[in-house]
Amino acid sequence: MTTKDGDMSGYPPVREVGRWPLLADDLFRLAHDGPKLCVDHDLIAVGLACALLAELSTMDYLTVDGDRLLITGQRPPPDALAHTVLTEILSQPDPVPVPDWLRYLSARQFNVYEQVARRLIRSGDLVEVPRRRLFGPPRSGYAPTDNNKAYWTTARLNTVAERGYAFDAFDQVLVGLCLSTGVYRRVFSSPAHVIRRLGHDSRRTRPPIPTLLRHLDRLVGNAVAIS
Repeated sequence: MTTKDGDMSGYPPVREVGRWPLLADDLFRLAHDGPKLCVDHDLIAVGLACALLAELSTMDYLTVDGDRLLITGQRPPPDALAHTVLTEILSQPDPVPVPDWLRYLSARQFNVYEQVARRLIRSGDLVEVPRRRLFGPPRSGYAPTDNNKAYWTTARLNTVAERGYAFDAFDQVLVGLCLSTGVYRRVFSSPAHVIRRLGHDSRRTRPPIPTLLRHLDRLVGNAVAIS
């Protein structure tokens, strides 16, 4: 299948072969300080939706032609949540534009925030905890089971950015998601010129990731990563 993003050969895979690239899990961690969500819920939800599409894309299940999401592989993904997302996409008789998928996955009907949280609970990285409210019954929240593991992603990204090293393929995509969703503000302590460089670098990863990020930017009105 020919795509407007070009051939995917020559680009390194995200993480080692056989391991599912859990981009949404790391984005979820970066958006929280312990159980506290530090960015707007709707914004992180659409970012998580994009992260799930990026996971499937980097594992060669999806690509993008113009603005439409196309299936490139129908074998069952080894990850249960990825399988759920792919099943949703396969259920449509015709290709659907990326922005529509981002809206659908982040909306209450699919509830990507809860879906990613449940994946982290299954992996043992989160536990569900009650959160008290001034009015009304308590709501469920999520707390990391290991604070060191939860903060490791932030430390890793900051170290690479501050020392001017090149990000690996996985973190290159993760940085793009952070910039698009505003999560970068609580992750990076770097000056503005470094953030702009990270924005440009994050768009130089394997297709169709740059296209997915551009659609995310337009949907949320982001200008940082592309300025």
